[in-house]
Amino acid sequence: MVNKNRYRLMLFLFMISLLIVATACSSTYNQYDGLKAVPFNEVKRKSVFTDKEKPVIGIAFGGGGVRGFMHLGVIKALEEADIKAKVVTGSSAGSIAASLYATGMQYEEIERIVFEANESDFLDLAFSSQGFIKGRKLAQWVKENTGENNIETLPIDLGIAVVDLNTRKPYLVVEGDIGEAVQASCSIPGAFVPVKSNDKLFVDGGVMSQIPVRSARRLGADFVIGVDIYCAKLDVKEGMMNTTYAVARLQTCELSRTEMNEADILIRPGFEPESAGSFEARDVAIEEGYRATKLIIPKIKRFIENSGT
Repeated sequence: MVNKNRYRLMLFLFMISLLIVATACSSTYNQYDGLKAVPFNEVKRKSVFTDKEKPVIGIAFGGGGVRGFMHLGVIKALEEADIKAKVVTGSSAGSIAASLYATGMQYEEIERIVFEANESDFLDLAFSSQGFIKGRKLAQWVKENTGENNIETLPIDLGIAVVDLNTRKPYLVVEGDIGEAVQASCSIPGAFVPVKSNDKLFVDGGVMSQIPVRSARRLGADFVIGVDIYCAKLDVKEGMMNTTYAVARLQTCELSRTEMNEADILIRPGFEPESAGSFEARDVAIEEGYRATKLIIPKIKRFIENSGT
């Protein structure tokens, strides 16, 4: 009986401690006022492309957490085939790939940067009622590995998809700090602390535009290659949390299906990680992205040739 009472007392004290921590948690958002985000339907072509450069190729990199390593394989295969984009857009994890691509770096350099990174480079815990990851380490990592550039100064036109919770509309960040923009696009609701910029409250771009194909067209792409790393393969594992996650994922994919299918070419690697936060299988993920893209390279080239190049 003594042990049972002691157990109950410890449990009670533990619950009280959690309550104190919860009520003491800050509700402060990440505040950045230097981002220029444009409502999707007001996005304008960023660069003036000459007729000789048509069709202007765009790549829309989709979100999907650690599945984002598949984007590296896609970039590698496209580079080997001498298929170069002049416009790139990205949502969530895809915004990281798009940002690295937009610097104009060769694949080998992008691969080196990514392989030198580990989970701790991106995770900074937050004691906040808005989320348990700040996201600022991710922003800093992106800035350091893209040369601390602003989006508008990059050699390849870049748009980063976000969603403003205040207006409940998709936006595209086209100017400002590249790291902060990626942080906003990767701010998974409930996990990452949202980004507040002026009167807007930004969260994960994949909430309303999982693969930002339309944004790529708005920025000037005539021919868009979409990369779906999230909806191609949906394995449902046993357990309450897994089922809940599968339902949320299904809803996201269904909401994005129409825009996804507007891509001229859709690359859909089928890799599915064992853990949502593990980097352990990145070699397998990259290889799957590379394999899926190599299979579709002939079709991409035919589409480009038939488009007038």
